Amino acid sequence: MNHDLKEMMRGEAEFFDQSALKRTAHGQIPMEADIRRATRFTPSRLGEELVDPKMTYILEGKYRDRFLDTAAHRRGGKVLEVCCGPGWLALELGRRGQAVDAYDISPQAIALARRMLEENPYKEGFGSVTYHLQDVTQVDLGVNTLDAMVGWSAYHHLPNLPDFMERAYRALKPGGVIATLDDLPRGRLEKWLERILRLLLPTYDRTYREKLRAAYLRITGKTREMPDHFTPMEELAAKDHAVFEIADILYEKYEVLFDVRWAAFVSTPVMQIKGPDWFRYSVARLLVVIDRVLCKIGLCKGFLRIIIARKRARETT
Repeated sequence: MNHDLKEMMRGEAEFFDQSALKRTAHGQIPMEADIRRATRFTPSRLGEELVDPKMTYILEGKYRDRFLDTAAHRRGGKVLEVCCGPGWLALELGRRGQAVDAYDISPQAIALARRMLEENPYKEGFGSVTYHLQDVTQVDLGVNTLDAMVGWSAYHHLPNLPDFMERAYRALKPGGVIATLDDLPRGRLEKWLERILRLLLPTYDRTYREKLRAAYLRITGKTREMPDHFTPMEELAAKDHAVFEIADILYEKYEVLFDVRWAAFVSTPVMQIKGPDWFRYSVARLLVVIDRVLCKIGLCKGFLRIIIARKRARETT
């Protein structure tokens, strides 16, 4: 491993260490650690993130369940998770009876994942989960050893993605499943629809007066849109290219079972809605339906994409 790669991986680990510490600073359980036990948290100041498990389920639950159920397609299956972070995905697969090995390079994220595993109250039918503080690209994946490989906003963090994906293909058993979720670059229309929603909806982060002032400054060119922020390994892997490269590989080598894009413009505005829960959740459900319809008919392109693919039982020529 060259010196620059070591430095970038160190920076990557530090980034996710800080993220794990920030999201547990008030004793809360974040969604990325345990989706069943996540504690609702409403920010008191800017810079803090809202945690609302029910709202998150409205936004992604339908597709998240499909992801989990398909990954756990074999009873007692052996699953590998790439870049597991604080571990919610491996934990849920363990609850579905899978034997999971999950890898990440962030010590704080792995420590949080191990604590959630130790505290897990859902024991019935539990398989096994082992969290490894290790670079998954340095692991010998073997041949025909895995029933599934999963990554939730993960594969695009890997250096030399084609090499890893080739080894992943060899490691999957015939009929084995590979599943990925990624966030994609957004177009101009989607960005403007998001801005309009954030302006119109009552949100916890800004008053309407502050929103109007921000809109005026943007329209007059006195402020500019902040560029997308990438982690060190996302920069190395050229994330915006890698997320499409993953899809190309899956379509080339596998039988794609499921491919859906959604959340073109609703995710951030919906999570920030302020008001009584009946209002927040009702508005969210309506906007999610509109968003998905616009994605389905092709007017908008979703920000999030899940692809689930299966290794063919026989090689094609």
